[in-house]
Amino acid sequence: MSDVNSRKRQRAESPEFQRRVSAASLSSIINPEPEPAVISSPTFHGNTNLSIDTRPHSPMRMEPNIFGARPAEDIVRIVADFMYTHMKDRTNIEIEGKLGRLIDKKTNLRINLPVVSETALADDKNLRFESNMTLQQHAMFNKLLNQRVDETRRPEFRGSRVVYKHTKEIDHFYKVNGTRVRVTTDKESGQVLSVITKNKIADLNIFSPRTKLDIRITINEERPMEMPDFETNKHILERHKDRLSYRQDLWSFDLTQVVSPEHEVGPVNPYATGPPKTAPAVTTHELELEVAKPEIWLNERAKVAANKQNNFHEITHTFLGNLRALAKRAI
Repeated sequence: MSDVNSRKRQRAESPEFQRRVSAASLSSIINPEPEPAVISSPTFHGNTNLSIDTRPHSPMRMEPNIFGARPAEDIVRIVADFMYTHMKDRTNIEIEGKLGRLIDKKTNLRINLPVVSETALADDKNLRFESNMTLQQHAMFNKLLNQRVDETRRPEFRGSRVVYKHTKEIDHFYKVNGTRVRVTTDKESGQVLSVITKNKIADLNIFSPRTKLDIRITINEERPMEMPDFETNKHILERHKDRLSYRQDLWSFDLTQVVSPEHEVGPVNPYATGPPKTAPAVTTHELELEVAKPEIWLNERAKVAANKQNNFHEITHTFLGNLRALAKRAI
């Protein structure tokens, strides 16, 4: 018996045997009952399956980190804090994310910061956000979003479908008792769609050095107004909007061509001679992600305030994720 035990011990101690069993046995020693590798998030509902096993028959399971909980991404937490702070209990709220470029007012060029990843800016007083994109970028997004419409229509698709709507509208802006009033009409029928004044609540700018486009998140309050008296008020600005809206879940992806015709600028001097000063016609191409059902997000914020189970961070994560996915596809 002692000879048998001695031979087993010599075999186990041999370099060849140790090389053969070390890789296969290590994960079994750590996990006597191997399980599929799953890394869960403490912030959002649901699990993410991550296959990391190097050998088919010896899956490895690892903790997210030593404390057992994966922290939320800083950029998501910053956007969530921004939303929570400025949404409050407002009504008639508009929440939108825009794609464009953050421009340095001094150089008139896109900013260049010493960072290599997405960065939310705390100080943007020397910057402006230019939401206009190139015609080529606009056409690319049009093609990309049309493809998603077709893909989500397929019988085998199991997610939320994307549907689109094509609208043509005209905005006329009036100055009524010091308040800027926007009247929106259907271009074809002339039907009045809305009469509002828009008040900006807050902006959050996100510089994205690894993509062609940056992000601006804006919260506005849209207050209904009375129709201006056209006899005593002349519109100060006109915009023609040709828009394709792609809807999915809470979101509306609005791809818009905006034409501002030539118009007079500045106050009219009745004693001036010659033609009035005019601004030339301008055409811009924009892509915005608007929250089509902001009341759902507001309800989730109320649950956070009441310390109830909620999906506030989940909605924030999806909202930002849509903007990031679009920015990364920009040419």
